[in-house]
Amino acid sequence: MLTPLEIHKKEFRRAFRGYSEEEVDAFLDRVVQDYERLYRENQELQERLQKTEGSIAQYRELEEVIKNTLVMAQKNAQELEANAAREAELIVREARTQAETILRDAQSRAERLVREAEEQARNTLRATEERARELTAAAEARVQAILEEYRHLETQARVFRARFESFLEAQLKLLREGGPGGFPEVEKGPPPAGEAREKAGPSPDVNGRHAP
Repeated sequence: MLTPLEIHKKEFRRAFRGYSEEEVDAFLDRVVQDYERLYRENQELQERLQKTEGSIAQYRELEEVIKNTLVMAQKNAQELEANAAREAELIVREARTQAETILRDAQSRAERLVREAEEQARNTLRATEERARELTAAAEARVQAILEEYRHLETQARVFRARFESFLEAQLKLLREGGPGGFPEVEKGPPPAGEAREKAGPSPDVNGRHAP
């Protein structure tokens, strides 16, 4: 990619009946100024694009962390549920053992103890399941929010990249065309005598007037 300094230092061969050196230099100065401004804008846009891509990479890393957290939360919830089930089973077994021990003296009391133990086990299991559902829902909601923000940033990055590419293509097209008047071309060599006279028009007389 050309730099403003390369355009500024560009020299053209002098040729007979070529373009005016002053006009070419003046036009090149304008091209250098415009190109330097576009060059700086291009650098700024690239820096912004790199920052945006860096943010997207960070959100992707955060998404991976959240996914791992969700997996761990689900695993913990399953472990809690399994522990609660084992605890409930243990409570029921202990209650039944105790009930069988005092069955001879208080059958009704044993049955009541079993019912209370089973109810306690169900309550413990329900509480654990509810807690597990809350943890899972909270983790899923957090993951969803991060995914939505990541998709939003990714959409903005695509729109920004598309606009940036369109902007560069438009500016490069303007530079190739040389603006509204076109970029001047310096002749590589003198044209044939007849062609030169046709392009130059009628020769002026001694007073500086052109023949009709």
